[in-house]
Amino acid sequence: MKEITRVAIKETVALMILALVELVLFFPFMNEDVLGILYGTAFSITGWWLMVKDVKVLEKRGALFRFGFLLRYFLYAIGLGTAMIYGKVFFFGAVLGLLNLKFSLFIFGRWLSENTAH
Repeated sequence: MKEITRVAIKETVALMILALVELVLFFPFMNEDVLGILYGTAFSITGWWLMVKDVKVLEKRGALFRFGFLLRYFLYAIGLGTAMIYGKVFFFGAVLGLLNLKFSLFIFGRWLSENTAH
C-alpha cells in the first residue's frame, strides 16, 4: 500500500515539473493558454489521486468495477466543458493540461518505475 502512495507522489511531482516547463515555454506567447494548462493539470492531478484511491480499494477488497472510474471521466467532462466557455485557446491549454498525465508517464516512466517490484 505504501508503494502505491510513493509512486503516486512521484507521478504528481512529474506532472508538476511538466506543467512548469510548459508554463515557462508558453507564457511569453499566450497567457490564456497558460491558465488553461494550469486548469487542465489540476483536473489531471485530481483524477490521478482518485485513480490511486480506486487502486487501493481494489487491492483491499478485490472489486472488479468501481464507481471512481465513472467519477473520473465525469470530472474530465466537467473540466473540458467549462474550459470551452472561456474560448479556444483556454480549451486547448486545458486539453494539454489533462494530457500531461499521459506525457509525464512517457517522459518520466523510468524514474517512476524505479525500485518497484516487477
